[in-house]
Amino acid sequence: MRPYGPESGRLQHGVLWGLFALAFLLRGFGLASQPPLADEVATASIAENYLHNGWLGSVMWYHPPLRNYIVFLSGKLFGGYSAWGLRFGSVALGSLTVPFAGYFAWSLFRCWRTAWLSGLFLCIDPLHIYASREAFQFSTDPFFIVAGMWAAYVGIRRNALGISCLSGLLFGLASASKWHGLFPWFVSAIAYWTAPWTIPDYPGDRRALRRGLDVLAAFVAIPVTVYVATHIPWMLRGHSLADFADLQAWFVEHQYVYKGTEYDETVLPRRAWLWFVWPAAWMEFVFHEGKAYLAVAMGNLLVWFLTLPALASTVRQWLRERNFASGFLVAVFLCSYLPLVLTTRSIWVISASSLIPMAFILSANAISFWIDRGFVSKRVLAGYLCAVLLLSALMYPMVTGRTLEFEYLKPVAEKYSPH
Repeated sequence: MRPYGPESGRLQHGVLWGLFALAFLLRGFGLASQPPLADEVATASIAENYLHNGWLGSVMWYHPPLRNYIVFLSGKLFGGYSAWGLRFGSVALGSLTVPFAGYFAWSLFRCWRTAWLSGLFLCIDPLHIYASREAFQFSTDPFFIVAGMWAAYVGIRRNALGISCLSGLLFGLASASKWHGLFPWFVSAIAYWTAPWTIPDYPGDRRALRRGLDVLAAFVAIPVTVYVATHIPWMLRGHSLADFADLQAWFVEHQYVYKGTEYDETVLPRRAWLWFVWPAAWMEFVFHEGKAYLAVAMGNLLVWFLTLPALASTVRQWLRERNFASGFLVAVFLCSYLPLVLTTRSIWVISASSLIPMAFILSANAISFWIDRGFVSKRVLAGYLCAVLLLSALMYPMVTGRTLEFEYLKPVAEKYSPH
């Protein structure tokens, strides 16, 4: 099975890459005038020190170190750590996630409407735009997750071990950015091993031992090697593999007990179950050259609140048809979301950036299904999309740090300003 069929043409691909161009514009517009956070400034010296000396640094040291490579390469590309030198990696990978999400949706459901809606929802989502305008892991991790899932699904359907190995490499990079990549990595490995018994007329080898060896190669050896390799600068300081294992255990312990600032813990929503049923926001405040900048990152509620009904619709679709694509998407979403819902520590909505591409594909698939079944008319869809676009446009100043400049955003500023 090919990742896209013979009916695809320049127009279909042009729409997705047009969305990429729009995504890059939204994520890059006014970037140089958006003052950096103190932690962003620190990432420059941390990236240099990590690549040259193997020092983990002081900002988000408890996350894997792929961010240091991306910031370092971005700085070299722009000749220094200017606004673009710090953030270009996040802008570029965040923008690329848009067409990749569309292609992944097309591979699953063979519907360009689903692919385009998936890309559109991610392209204009305020939270993802915000995440892509900062020099952190919150947009790089989703890119490698989406690309890894696409390669994993295509590798399974084509019975192509080489593509599955590429998927393992991408999941290794995702997990070397943030550990959110572990969940879709695990689901993809299980899906590959069980494919002969879950996909009717599957052409691949049905010998369990042979498939197990393939899984060990593609979904264990390669991603683990990639993950370990990102720690080489640290290991060159004289640390052994035993030290590396102790470091990971330390990371696990820290993640388990981590707490944010008093403001984060008491004011901002900090439970993942709220994300798709109640407005949840992340806030950053900067005072720069005599001017206050307030950024409030919140998803487009008209899209986010559709997630759980869309999940229920896709589950019903899977139960009725036993469709592997629906089952794969539902499994990846639930295995990525439920650990965040069930954890006892605070999980803020900025972490949802790794999950929302799957949520948007679920919603896009449900919309296409409802239209095909006549439950929703195309006129209603057009009105809904206009409302989605309008709301994202109204929220755009919030994610660029300009919340305080617009009178209609005053209630938002009063709720989320630290003052």
